[in-house]
Amino acid sequence: MTKTKHCKKLLIAVALWATPLCSLRAQMNMNPYFTAISYPLEEQSLMLTILPDFQLARYGSNFFTGMFMAAYGLTPRWTIGIMAEGQKIANLPATYGGMRLNTYIHVIQDDQWLNLTLYGEYEDLNGAALYKMEVAGFGSEDLTEALSLARQTRVRTFEQRVIVYYDWDRLNTTFNFIRETSLQAPHKNDYGYALGLFFQPSKMSASMEAMAGMTATPALSFDRLGYGLEIIGALGDDQRFGFHWNAQQQYFGAVLTYDLSSGWSVRLEPAFGLSEVSDHFMLRTGVAYMFVPYSPNATEEANEHF
Repeated sequence: MTKTKHCKKLLIAVALWATPLCSLRAQMNMNPYFTAISYPLEEQSLMLTILPDFQLARYGSNFFTGMFMAAYGLTPRWTIGIMAEGQKIANLPATYGGMRLNTYIHVIQDDQWLNLTLYGEYEDLNGAALYKMEVAGFGSEDLTEALSLARQTRVRTFEQRVIVYYDWDRLNTTFNFIRETSLQAPHKNDYGYALGLFFQPSKMSASMEAMAGMTATPALSFDRLGYGLEIIGALGDDQRFGFHWNAQQQYFGAVLTYDLSSGWSVRLEPAFGLSEVSDHFMLRTGVAYMFVPYSPNATEEANEHF
C-alpha cells in the first residue's frame, strides 16, 4: 500500500514537471503587468484589483492615481471587465476620472507557440483622467489646464489591442499593439505598444501541492516571488506613425509580484520616463484577489486518474 502511494506521488510529480503550464495556470492568469496584457482568465473566475500609483509629473503638479478593476472569465477564452479610475493632484481635490468596459478573447482554442488575443475597450473618461493604462499618440498627458474645466471635458475613445504572447515554463512574454480611436469629432487614431517579460513564481498552486502530497510553501519564500520587465510607449498617429522618440511618452519599469496566498497577490513596478515628454518617474503598485471556482472532487479525480 505504501509503495502504491509513493508511485502515485511520483507519477503526479512527473506529470507536473512535464506540463509546467498546467501547474502554473492559476498563477499565470493573474496578469502581473500594469499595462501589458497576455492571457484571459480561467472560466468562471473573478479577479478584483486595486492599482494606486504615484507619478512625478514633467510639466504639471505631481499626482496620485487609482484604478479599480474587476474581470470575469466567461469562458476559458473570453474575459470581460470593468474599470473605474480617479486621481489626486497636489493641492487640488480628488477627482473621478471615468470608467472603462473591456472584453478580450483568446482566438485559438489551444495554447500555441504564439497565442493571439484580441482586445476591445470602451472608455468614457474626462479630461482629468491621468491613470496610464496605456500611452499613445504624441506629447505629455499631464494636467496643465484648470481642474474644473478638465473634469467637465468628456473624452470618449475605443481602444483596440492585438496581443501575442508566449509561455515557456515559468517565462511569459507578451507584446500588445494598441490603437486608440476617438469617438468624438475629429475622429482620429493614436497608436502605442506594451511589451512584457516575466518569470512566474516557482511555487505550485495550493491545490497542486495538496494533490502531490507536498508541504505548503512557507509564507515568506523566494518561491512566491515573480519578477520581470515592462516597456510601454507611443507610436504616433494616423499622420505620423512610428517612433518620434522625444515627442512621445516612453517608460521602462521593473515588475515584482508576491503571492501572499493562493488567492491574494501584490505587485510593484518602479518605472522611469525615457523621453523628453515622459513623466520623470512612476511608482506603480497593486493588490489583487482571484476567486477561482471550487471543485471539491478535483483532488479525488486527479488521484483516481493516476
